[in-house]
Amino acid sequence: MYGPLPQGVARFFDRFVDRGNLLLRQCRGNRLDHRFIFKAFNGTIAIYHTVIGDEAFGTAGVTETAARAANFDIVAASATGMDRHPGKLPGMKKQTVKLIVAADCGVIIGGEVHGGSSIGELTNNIGFLIQNRTSIKSLLGAQIGTQPMLTGSPAGYPLIKAAEAAERAIRANRTGK
Repeated sequence: MYGPLPQGVARFFDRFVDRGNLLLRQCRGNRLDHRFIFKAFNGTIAIYHTVIGDEAFGTAGVTETAARAANFDIVAASATGMDRHPGKLPGMKKQTVKLIVAADCGVIIGGEVHGGSSIGELTNNIGFLIQNRTSIKSLLGAQIGTQPMLTGSPAGYPLIKAAEAAERAIRANRTGK
């Protein structure tokens, strides 16, 4: 069994009821239709973002540090790209995505994002991936839309590149290379 997660860490995976972040949980709870609340609600995933100066930071689910502290068998993989394309647009920011993935099945259990203001929605989307128990294989097969002024290049989209890196790491772990 896994060790205890550090205090304040998302408890979505072991169903621990965390009293923190009550306002966000209540807001989500109010959005749920009362007919489905007991079927649809599987726990709370911690999703946070903040801005310091012109740098934004976000996390969803379990961080790499917390997963390792709890002895989860994980793979963590990162990728960096630009938040818009092509590479010479004014106001572009680097965007780094780290995915934390269960090593045995490839399911995404956490993510960390760093970059400009565009990371807020990306962090929320990683939360959706976690909530839906999305695997790396499913993410790599997902269809995405890109637009030069709004997103990174389809060839260098950081979320997809991080998933590719996680898949390579899982494959390497399985073959012992």
